Amino acid sequence: MVEESSAFAEIDLNACDAFILVINAKTGVSGAMIELWNRVSDRQIPRMIIVNGLELSEIDFDDIVLIINRVLENVVTPYLVLHDEVGEPSGLISIADGLVHDYSGTEEINYKADDELLNLVTEFREELMLALSEMDESAYQQGIVVPAFPYIRAKKIGLREIQNFAQVLTKR
Repeated sequence: MVEESSAFAEIDLNACDAFILVINAKTGVSGAMIELWNRVSDRQIPRMIIVNGLELSEIDFDDIVLIINRVLENVVTPYLVLHDEVGEPSGLISIADGLVHDYSGTEEINYKADDELLNLVTEFREELMLALSEMDESAYQQGIVVPAFPYIRAKKIGLREIQNFAQVLTKR
């Protein structure tokens, strides 16, 4: 078994066009991950964070983002996780435009959030808009602004959103 820190030390960051750090919500952020993140951040490599392990977890996406903000750097969250009646992830809401990405059925359905839900995410929207107010989309590509995305594998929640953003991230 290769230790995490030695495996991370072997990464040639000069060959990286972009960097994605996957953090499991159940296990959190290790010291080796923090060390690697600092190396990547110092080089301003375009990067994003994907948070998985959100199914049947006591920690939700908002909680792990607070931890990320404390131990790595402040990130923006273009999407927040929506939960069904039993507390399981069922979709996402786009903070920028209030569009709900509902994954509760067999097909993804998109629709405008109702006023109650929009009011719940107002603070998150204000934070996102403030973080991006003096920058354009190239801030992601320059490694200045870092987004964090939730990913729930069983329902493929976040997959399309991550793929779309990865295309933006790597256009340099």
